[in-house]
Amino acid sequence: MKSVKQKILLFGPIGDFGGRELESGFIASVLSSKYEVTICSTGNISKKSQVFDFNKNQRVIGVKELLGSRFFDLKLFAFLSFLKNGCKGKVSDFVNNSFAKRFLDYDRKVQIVLEHLIIDFDAIFVVAQLSSGLVSDVIKLAKSNNKKVLFRTTGTITFADYDFINSVDCFIHHSQNNAKQIENKRKHKFVIIDQCAYNEIDLLKVPPVNHEVKKFLTLARLEKEKNVDEVIKAFLKVKSDDDVLYVVGDGTEIQNLKRIAENEKSVIFTGFIKNHDLYQYFSEVDCIIIPYYKLETGPLTGIEAMASARIIISTRTGAMPERMDGTLNDFWFDYNNFESFKEVFSKVKSLDKIQIHNLSKSLQERYKEEYSIYKIGNNYQNVIHKVLDQCD
Repeated sequence: MKSVKQKILLFGPIGDFGGRELESGFIASVLSSKYEVTICSTGNISKKSQVFDFNKNQRVIGVKELLGSRFFDLKLFAFLSFLKNGCKGKVSDFVNNSFAKRFLDYDRKVQIVLEHLIIDFDAIFVVAQLSSGLVSDVIKLAKSNNKKVLFRTTGTITFADYDFINSVDCFIHHSQNNAKQIENKRKHKFVIIDQCAYNEIDLLKVPPVNHEVKKFLTLARLEKEKNVDEVIKAFLKVKSDDDVLYVVGDGTEIQNLKRIAENEKSVIFTGFIKNHDLYQYFSEVDCIIIPYYKLETGPLTGIEAMASARIIISTRTGAMPERMDGTLNDFWFDYNNFESFKEVFSKVKSLDKIQIHNLSKSLQERYKEEYSIYKIGNNYQNVIHKVLDQCD
């Protein structure tokens, strides 16, 4: 007789594009060999989402869709808001409109939907920031229904003394550095599982750099908190005539960034690049610049740079210091400090070919040893197995 698979709900503000979407899709694909996995988004998600990069048939639901299908009044006013906004997106995207929140008992209906949702699952696997919407609600409901709760921290690390922290059976952090942001304020159960390069096969084919460093790349959602504007300004001040900076990504800041670049031919904007095409750009450049000033959990770009043997210039954000342990890469700069960027940029430019080759090779070797898809995938399976086997 075939045993029934236990059910896991991946829950969080999972949208279409970004590190959280790739990580959620990867976790779902890894766990689906042993468990029945459903992804539930608290935001807006479409068929274009990167969660489908791993499994085109992945089951995905949305809290907003569930609200619209269960409550006719919410669906009706969502449709009216949809029309008012020029029929952009989906009707369900507008279910949380201001009228619904003020007159249709929206918050209570959300609680009803969440409680009915989690009943069918053995574990709730949150993929979010501590402050993400509905996270506290779903954890409280899960524990009141004797469900296991895991929490993968993503995005920016900020701490407030959330009362649900000790209700989580296991937090999963990218690094000890990230864990300390919570542990220093409140003790909690956690393990360390970093990211892997989801396009690993292609990135590992990229050979180490063995020539003078001339081509640079920064990759991010082009939003203010990513600090790409400061990188462009600094690069234009320190670059040599034949140096080039590729800016990969899209976002609300793109026009502002183009104005800062002032049509300089040395700054090239590529727009959004799909994850499986990134290796082509990584293979063309010599060095990746990671400029984030807020404490990111990863970032994923750092792992992809390691897999492709690219030299890394970075702020000491998130998991980056721990990732560089055991490598020859030691190029750090401080946020909003031009002199520190100038110094480290000059340091990279002064490397000879042998140093460059050995350095980039050490990054790829470190990736293979600690961050491979196989190793990270096994770590996730071991953690979920251990948590589900725990006795209350």
